Amino acid sequence: MITFAKGQRIIRLDERGSDLYFLFEGAVQVLVPRANLEVVPTHVLCPLQWFGEYGALTGCENVAEYRARVPSTALVVTQSRLLGAKSDPCFQKAVVELLAGALRGYLELSGGLAGLKGEQRVRSKLHTLSGSRRGVTDSRSNVIISQDELAAVSCVSRTVVSKVLAQLEAAGIISCGYRCIVIIDRDKLLTE
Repeated sequence: MITFAKGQRIIRLDERGSDLYFLFEGAVQVLVPRANLEVVPTHVLCPLQWFGEYGALTGCENVAEYRARVPSTALVVTQSRLLGAKSDPCFQKAVVELLAGALRGYLELSGGLAGLKGEQRVRSKLHTLSGSRRGVTDSRSNVIISQDELAAVSCVSRTVVSKVLAQLEAAGIISCGYRCIVIIDRDKLLTE
């Protein structure tokens, strides 16, 4: 287990062969480069999610940068441990499941932005951010994100985010706090 300070870079974008992490507490911001090489936030990982799998399993340069959004604690599986277990059939099955889960997550992220109007993108992004705990039936969760960050990762203006959050709060679906949005009823995020 390792603890990261707020703002600490966990994995560099150009790092080759990073370790694999499982987030227990906190939140981790995911940043990717645009075509002009500017690094921008695209997502926030919540507890009980893996990250760093691309660099850890391929040994290639990472395609994203990961930073602790708030003080965070993660389990670390070093790349040397991963490589040492690669001949174990149980490990191979686990890696396929890990990569399939990551692919599903990436598809959900892109699907939450494609073909939707701005207000729908905000609701979809909140739904995705609050759904990291697969198999947990409690619909209430905390999303550690500011409204500015939510606007950036939803590809909308801050004005649109404010409008959507006000509507959702008035409907009792969410509750807004300082750099945190409490999801009260996750299922209602996608209903209009």
